[in-house]
Amino acid sequence: MELYLIRHAEAVELGEQGITTDEERPLTSKGERQAEDAARALRSRGVVLDTLLTSPLVRARQTADILQRVWDQPTSFVQVCDELSPGVKMRKLSKALMKMEAERVGLVGHMPQLGDFTAWLLGEKSVQIDLAKAGVALVVCGDAPGKGLGSLQWLVTPEWYTDGKAPSSNP
Repeated sequence: MELYLIRHAEAVELGEQGITTDEERPLTSKGERQAEDAARALRSRGVVLDTLLTSPLVRARQTADILQRVWDQPTSFVQVCDELSPGVKMRKLSKALMKMEAERVGLVGHMPQLGDFTAWLLGEKSVQIDLAKAGVALVVCGDAPGKGLGSLQWLVTPEWYTDGKAPSSNP
């Protein structure tokens, strides 16, 4: 299974624009551009996903919707996944992924959860994986995502998309 771990793009800060809860924070205009750039770069590099799972938080859902639109996928391509909510245990997310019949899955979520999940997949909790906003990591897990079963193939930041340096999808 190929997992494309995608951090949500830049969002409005808590307290701005009348936003009073973390769950309600929408993307900024820069965040919308970051998500579009990420989708274009990944599509141009031949990344094809079977499905895109997203945290239920507004900024992650908006990032996923932009990815879906730019990739020109049907609306059923994006699925809300409660296990991508901040604070959910990695084993719960892993179990949800194991139930899927998909080979290439995108996960739109948050830090530090995505970084922690990546480290868990690599088998080392002490590994510090820091995904930039709209950054993407590709972890290949063989048949199933589990602790220590993953191999980090690449990790990119939004600057790589605009510089045309994003890696190909072939591990």
